[in-house]
Amino acid sequence: MAIEFYPQFFTNRNEVLDDVKSNGTWPTTFVSGPSEGLHLHWHADEVHAYIMEGETDFLDAESGKRTAVKTGDKIVVPARTLHAEGAVKDRVVYLLALPDALPPEEFLALHDPAELDQ
Repeated sequence: MAIEFYPQFFTNRNEVLDDVKSNGTWPTTFVSGPSEGLHLHWHADEVHAYIMEGETDFLDAESGKRTAVKTGDKIVVPARTLHAEGAVKDRVVYLLALPDALPPEEFLALHDPAELDQ
């Protein structure tokens, strides 16, 4: 499945939390510091990512397209979808919403593309 992008989806934290409640997901925060970007990977669970601060881009491996994202945007990455966060100049603050409450080492696990077929 392809990544879904929702530009200018929200204007404040309360709108994000209302959306998290309506989706029945569990919120957590994640801060991505300066980097050249991540390698292609996938996650075991669907992730709703709300950009609370900053800007970057996301590569959707299915389409091969990079999409710029910034504060106020929402991204939905379906489970087992190959993707990569792009370069981060300063930092990007995400509110992540997941279907289940998971410890950080599980929801942040970056699975190798070669494992996708297993």
